[in-house]
Amino acid sequence: MEQRRSLADRLLPHIRPTRVTDFAPPPEQVDARLWVMDRRLRMPGGPILPSRTTLLVLPSGGLLVVSPPAVEVGGLEALDSLGRVQHVVVPNSFHYLNARQFLARYPGAVFWASPGLFSRVSGLPPGNELTESAPAAWSGVVELAILGPTRGVSEVALFHRESATLILTDLAFHMVRIARRFDRVLWRLSGVPSEFGPSRTSRTFLLRDRALAATFLERLLAWPFRRVLVAHGESLEVDAAAVFRRAFADYLR
Repeated sequence: MEQRRSLADRLLPHIRPTRVTDFAPPPEQVDARLWVMDRRLRMPGGPILPSRTTLLVLPSGGLLVVSPPAVEVGGLEALDSLGRVQHVVVPNSFHYLNARQFLARYPGAVFWASPGLFSRVSGLPPGNELTESAPAAWSGVVELAILGPTRGVSEVALFHRESATLILTDLAFHMVRIARRFDRVLWRLSGVPSEFGPSRTSRTFLLRDRALAATFLERLLAWPFRRVLVAHGESLEVDAAAVFRRAFADYLR
């Protein structure tokens, strides 16, 4: 019997973005062993969505790549200069589109995916499903917390202990500076908040089970983070824990 497809699986084929190939800045250093690489996606209808890859330098000197960027956009020579790509993470159910091509470029890297992704998405490279016990190569460097899978989707939050940075994917957006008025109107109408917080998509898919969400959010707040990196929007650098708590107050116990 064919497995029933989730709402996310039915919608995703119709909202696949295209890459903006003329925007490929080099990685930007955020902390001593923490970098980000920004790219842009053009969504159906034309609005531009900022997309961020997070790069962590492990004790081995190798790189942990969170949300791999598109290979065809280029600019990966600058990434290579930071270290050898050793681990590649797809941290939620939506950020897998670049995984196959990226891992083909870095065949020696170990692939890690959020829970449930391998059973949902065919054609992914061989890899491992993440658990809340961080892989040995990250031990003492990165901690993990997992939301879901619920209704077919999940997200893995990472805490980089050295830089006190919480790394999120789609749980929260922080798109406060949107250059084009057209984009700003469309994103606000589609449920992207004007400040740090969950989007309508996050509320619909990731936060639907409120009890599960509360446990997950409290786990994140137990980490002593001072910064939040999101995949879509600016980093949160000031009063990060307090802002996070306010943004998710409706879901906390």
